Order: sequence, then structure tokens, then C-alpha cells
Amino acid sequence: MPLDPRHPAVIVRDVHKWYRVYASPTERIKRVIGRRSRHLDIQALDRINIEVAPGTAVGIIGENGAGKSTLMKIIAGTTSPTVGTVEVSGTVAAILELGAAFHPEFSGRDNAVLYGALMGLDREEMESRLEDIFAFAELGEFIEHPVKSYSTGMAMRLAFAVATHVSPEVLVVDEALAVGDGYFQKKCVDKILEIKGRGTTIVFCSHAMYYVTMFCDRALWLAKGRVERDGKAREVVEAYEAHLQSRDMRRVDSSRIAAEPGAEIATQGKRVGRITAVVPGGRGDELPVTIATGDELIIDLEFTSSDPNEPFHLGVALDTLDGRCVLAASTMRDGAAPITGKTRYRTRLRFPSLPIASGTFHIYAFLLDESALYTHDQVIVTEAVRFESAEWTPSLIDAEHRWEHL
Repeated sequence: MPLDPRHPAVIVRDVHKWYRVYASPTERIKRVIGRRSRHLDIQALDRINIEVAPGTAVGIIGENGAGKSTLMKIIAGTTSPTVGTVEVSGTVAAILELGAAFHPEFSGRDNAVLYGALMGLDREEMESRLEDIFAFAELGEFIEHPVKSYSTGMAMRLAFAVATHVSPEVLVVDEALAVGDGYFQKKCVDKILEIKGRGTTIVFCSHAMYYVTMFCDRALWLAKGRVERDGKAREVVEAYEAHLQSRDMRRVDSSRIAAEPGAEIATQGKRVGRITAVVPGGRGDELPVTIATGDELIIDLEFTSSDPNEPFHLGVALDTLDGRCVLAASTMRDGAAPITGKTRYRTRLRFPSLPIASGTFHIYAFLLDESALYTHDQVIVTEAVRFESAEWTPSLIDAEHRWEHL
């Protein structure tokens, strides 16, 4: 049954959460028998108030220890707030600790049926969905084996497959895309997009800001258990990344690890596409390629595909040496059709005139899927381009301007 669009799908009201940490097991026993014990009360959440409209995808971001996972568990109903109330309309499916809802002695099949029962689906209805669940998880004969024999990746596959095939009104996802090979991550991205397209309300926690920005309508930044910022996903992510950069600024020095020119930072697992060349300047000159302020910048990209029917998008970013993105472009964002039809490709990106005054920059190249959400491959060419101005300037850009005396 679709949710009432006039009523929030998720309501979190004045939620606080404390955890009590004891100095030793003996201290815990003292507490049980009514004696004084040594312990710490740690507050994980402090006055959280949220409303999530039906059909909205909300990203939860923040540093480790900010309270993200605690909030996700409370929304999913696997833990209770110390103070406050949570109201969730409709059925809720959660992907939290991988495989946490599974009984280790039961087989994958039995656990899937049990999960469906917890969601209110009878055995017959759940049995009708098992074929699709098992096909998505791709566990083969292991689906009949006890879950205790599964690797972390296998448990994640089953957990994701079951949670996304029981047709929930609200889906809670906590870092489910952080584990697994590149091939399965791609399947997960596609499945979440499909679920979102059906109008399912999604609460999505991730450290991958790209997913949050591109996938979520809204983002919530948690810091020390409190809501630091709540608003449009892109605006909140930009504020959070600026915070991280200012915090880490003193740590950036010449010892910072970077890939060698042309080196790859690629995904693992089954991969249908691979970037084979990124050539700044279009001539293969010795790096960095020197360009005068206002001149054209050319970047040639080559990549291969194992399937001529697989659609791709390309992305390119120019970053300063301290990690600030100066400009970025992608075929998806620019409205170009997905690239398909071959097994080897060569594409040229032209910037007719760049007003960059001076500086040396890294070039990042991305091979993306048809949704531009999943990265098949990523390459960094370090210190690839240097801009030089005829006259010295302290600024990064040299913009056209004029003075007017009033």
C-alpha cells in the first residue's frame, strides 16, 4: 500500500541515545545486583529531530563516531532510543551490519524465508520471490549452506538481495556499497535506483560523498551526535567536505601519497571497462604540459570495453595539488548520450579557453556507467598540467574585468 504523501514516512522526535560502558565485566555484575559500579555514559545522539517525506532519498553523513549507525538502527527498529520517539510508516527493510539479521546455523534459503516472515510476508509469498533473490545474490550452491560458512561479501550479497526484494515502503541502508567487488557494487547501485524510482523512501548512510550527492535528494550531517546541517544533498556535502579539508589542511605535505602518472586506482571484481590512456595536451608531451592562461586545454582519453553493448559515460576533473577541484566535466552532466557500440574508444575533451592564471594540477579521469553513479575505473595523472601567465598574479584565475569610477 502506498504511503500517504501528506504524512511523513519517518518521524524522529527529540531522540537521545546513551550507551553505558563498564570498566570490566565485574563492574557490570555490580550494577545488576544493585551495587555501585564504575562506568561511563556515552551519548551517541543528542536531540535529533527529523521528518522524511514519502519517496525521498535522504543521505546521512558525518565522521566516524558521529552517531550515523546508531540513528540508522533506531529508524530501522533494531535498537531503541533512550529518550524520544520514532514513527515509521509502512514496512521497513534494513541493511545494517552485514548479515546481522541472519541465524548463522540456518541456510541462506531458510534465512531469506525467515526475513520475509519478519517483514509480514507468508511463506508462500516469500517462496515466490526466492528465485529473484537468489539470482541477484549469485551464491550458487552456497544458498543451501549455513550462513556461518559465508564470507563477509557473501553475507552482504544475501542481505542486500533479501532486503531489496521484499518491497518495503522504507529502505534503510548503512554502508552496504562499501563491501563487495566492483561488479556487485554496480548491481547494488542499479537496484537502489530502481527502488527509488518506484517511490520507496530511502535512508542512506555512506562515506562516499559521490553517491550521497548524486543519489540523495537531501542530506543530514551529524557531528558528535547532533544535526550539524540539514538540507539539499549537494549543499550539505559541500559544507561537510569543506569542514574536512579545513580540519586536515595542516596534514597535507610533500609526503602525501599519490599515484604515479598514469597509475590506476581501479575497482576490483568483474569489470567491463578500463581506462587505458589519459593524455593531457593531446600530444603525449613530457609532464606537466605547459599551457598559457586563456589557451585551449585538450585531454585525450582512451578506454576499452569487454562488451560493445555496454553503455558508458566519461568524467574528468582538474584538481589543485592540495586537493581542491577547480573544474569538472562529464558526458552525463553535459547531456551527451551514453557511449556504446565498440570495444575500444578514443574521446577528446576540449576546454577552448581557461582563465586559470597559474598553478600545477592533477587530472582525474572516470569511466562511469549509464547512470553516472557507478565508477568502472578511475585514473589519476599527477602534476599533469601547468598554467603560466605572462605576468605574475597571486590569484588562481585571471578573469576578464574592468574598472569603473563612479
